[in-house]
Amino acid sequence: GLSETPENAHALLLKIGFWEDTTNPYPARNGIPIESPNIKLGQLPDEDRLDLTGMKALAIDDEGSKDPDDAISYEDGKVWVHIADAASLVPADSPADLEAQSRGGSLYLPDGTGSMLPPTATKLLGLGLQEVSPAISFELNAGQYGEILDVRLYRSWIKVVRMTYEEAETLLDEPPLVELSKISSLFEQRRIENGAVNIDLPEVKITVQDGRVSVRALKKLRSRTVVKESMLMVGEGVAIYGIQEGLPLPFTIQDPPQDPPDRRETISDMFALRRSLKASHQSTNPGPHAGLGLSLYVQATSPLRRYLDLVVHQQLRAHIRGEPTIDNQALIERIGAAEAIRKDLRWAERQSNEHWVLVYLLQNPGWVGEGIVVDRRGRQAIILIPELGLETRIYQRSELDLDSTIRLALEEVNLAQLKANFRLVSY
Repeated sequence: GLSETPENAHALLLKIGFWEDTTNPYPARNGIPIESPNIKLGQLPDEDRLDLTGMKALAIDDEGSKDPDDAISYEDGKVWVHIADAASLVPADSPADLEAQSRGGSLYLPDGTGSMLPPTATKLLGLGLQEVSPAISFELNAGQYGEILDVRLYRSWIKVVRMTYEEAETLLDEPPLVELSKISSLFEQRRIENGAVNIDLPEVKITVQDGRVSVRALKKLRSRTVVKESMLMVGEGVAIYGIQEGLPLPFTIQDPPQDPPDRRETISDMFALRRSLKASHQSTNPGPHAGLGLSLYVQATSPLRRYLDLVVHQQLRAHIRGEPTIDNQALIERIGAAEAIRKDLRWAERQSNEHWVLVYLLQNPGWVGEGIVVDRRGRQAIILIPELGLETRIYQRSELDLDSTIRLALEEVNLAQLKANFRLVSY
């Protein structure tokens, strides 16, 4: 007698005990594979590489990261960004490339990762996972206002030191991070002056170990900003290089926000600003990325994780080797394939994260915590719970002030409907 919906099926499978609370249905519901591909890769090509092993290269990431694909350096006034040379083992139209195209990117879940490329690729190419790592290294010359004056790229060998953002935070006053911090600040300021949109909302890290869920807030660290700005610098640099060399690339474009709020100070301002953003998209025609405050931008820093980043590296690698690159039409087809699966991939990740937060609440039925009023819709208030990275709605008998902090207690969790109900304790 139940209508045939995924939610009703989920509820029934929980009720009869066929599924447990920890069963996450969302990747399968959208046809996203959670197993990594099992495709044999060849050997690294026997080719000349620039020896940069004497340069201090730092791969900075969250604790537990298993696929480091970028590292940063500074030398003689130049910013260096090193990216895993994924295209050396995964050329265009190879079996591994076609499989990666069908996946669109790696699937990151609190309980594990379904990688885009075979695990062998990460083992051989992940920066710092071997004594020396093959990379594509970008040498960026930045001006006094953070503008990119020149970009050069090399096939290289690098020696990488891996560390967490927390560890890097303690080294910001030491080379090379002290120099990189100064240059990244100039670059960030230039983006802000060009209208960049900075969304400052609480973020959490969700992990699952032996069925137990942990949710912890991510600290706002300057080291994260240094890495982020360095990656954006190389994205702009690759775009400039592609235009100069006449190389077809997937440019990432975003139109300006629609009716953004005048203020950008409070949590509710940030919530409204996020709602005003338009989705970015890829195109073979260059165009501005309004959200980043950049007139040109190409995503190029995660070829082990994102398919179009891999395509960028296939193009760059073929170009510097003097080999044929894929043409504009072939690139358009790859962009279409990637965009078709990308929405499903991100949806599966978002739904999975929310699922595991609700499982955390089921495991902590006495949860009480704070929420912030970020919007009002009629008699309902939209509440952001920073501790959980969760948005919820509550009925407001009297209108709650925006940005007011209220105290909530968990009432019930409906896992199949992906909903948690809270009651107002105090405000």
